[in-house]
Amino acid sequence: MKLNVMKKCLFAVLLLLMLVAAPEKVFAQDAAQVGFFETYEIQPDVRVEVPLEVRDVQDLYGIDVEVRFDPAVLTVEDANPNQDGIQPALGTFLDAGLMLFNTVDNEAGVMRFAMSQVNPSEAKSGDGVILVLYFRGIAEGESDLTVSMVELATRTGEGIPSEGVDSSISVSSGAGESAATSIPVQDPTGAIEIPTLAPTATPTITPEPTFTPTPQPTQMEDSTEGSVEDVEGGEAEETGQTQTSEEAQSGFSILDYWWAVLMLVLLVAGLAIIVFKSKKNIG
Repeated sequence: MKLNVMKKCLFAVLLLLMLVAAPEKVFAQDAAQVGFFETYEIQPDVRVEVPLEVRDVQDLYGIDVEVRFDPAVLTVEDANPNQDGIQPALGTFLDAGLMLFNTVDNEAGVMRFAMSQVNPSEAKSGDGVILVLYFRGIAEGESDLTVSMVELATRTGEGIPSEGVDSSISVSSGAGESAATSIPVQDPTGAIEIPTLAPTATPTITPEPTFTPTPQPTQMEDSTEGSVEDVEGGEAEETGQTQTSEEAQSGFSILDYWWAVLMLVLLVAGLAIIVFKSKKNIG
């Protein structure tokens, strides 16, 4: 009887632990994947459309991502000729919103994109294309497409777990012809660009030339007398300065120790009073 009761209690404890641990396992969100999910092989001087995708995301509202490639093998063509610089095309997963970065540096081989949707856009979940990059092979070789940084956020600014997915593009004269594709993109004028602050140039200050007067010749006697007087006066000034500097170095002044003098006077006065009273008592 007691054994059955113990078994029932043990089963109840195990069931309770399963119920407590189950929500974490069921409701925990897996990390969303952001990056490139195919490899590419193209011929030199051929353009290929490469989508930057997000998969298995929940409540996505903003994204900040950086991609690196080999600028000796690949270059990115501009998707918006009406704007200065080189930009990738905006995919259709997120609504165009406030855009902080949307640039490509072909010399460094870096692409940076940062954008957040705005009201009344709703958060997006699932899979979709964030950007489309138009790569062109400029030399034979292989370039990695590396997601060097990615951050995802919800509408309230909470971070979404994410991980980058890397790929590569091989440029070879022996590659087969790529099938022509056209990935849907958005009109770039729908996004609102936020200009980033550039450092202010510091003006260079050129010092003005100083004028040095030419000394005028004087008579020998006057100059000699003046020299003697100057020497005597200089010696007197030097003596005075030496005394002053010695006093300053010693740093002693009776006024600085007035409290010690006062205590000494009070002590002497007290001793005098004690002696006077002692003589009076004896007398």
